Amino acid sequence: MAFFFILLSTDIAWAAPDAIAGKDKAQVCAACHGDKGVSSITGTPHLAAQPQLSIFYQLLQFRDQRRKGGGMEAIAATLSEQDMRDIAAHYASQPAPPPHTGGDAEKIARGQQIAQQQYCSSCHGAQLQGQKHVPRLSGQSSEYFVTQLRNLRSGARADMDGTMASAARSLTDEEIEAMAVYARSLP
Repeated sequence: MAFFFILLSTDIAWAAPDAIAGKDKAQVCAACHGDKGVSSITGTPHLAAQPQLSIFYQLLQFRDQRRKGGGMEAIAATLSEQDMRDIAAHYASQPAPPPHTGGDAEKIARGQQIAQQQYCSSCHGAQLQGQKHVPRLSGQSSEYFVTQLRNLRSGARADMDGTMASAARSLTDEEIEAMAVYARSLP
């Protein structure tokens, strides 16, 4: 975590993120995440409309082997930090994935209730749209959401400061699944 504070407080001259250059650099990403950041592969996250810093930090974590999964470590290892910023700008500029309509109304209501009890909106935003370095949950793949929250709960996935691991620890599988259905239903 100290790395991120140093990164944010250092006066390093970086080029501004370039979404157009990022589109070209994201060609390898498109195979799994889609050209516009909406994946058609079950369990693969949607990157469309994710906050730039969130994507950038995830790529850094994969590159530095602090996060593992889906071969992302090898892909991120080939990227410069400018590449990461450009790719993040590209996906952040894409329209959000459409909400999933027609879900189980009871499960959506239960998920909303749990999200409110867990204060998810205090970090992820009022509609779980993400902000700054905090990822967008609205419209996200339910399978990906469930897997990641379970991994955070078990400790198989670390987060930057332990906040998500702590929040997930008390959640049951049923609660996680309800929250995933709720998040997917949001625009």
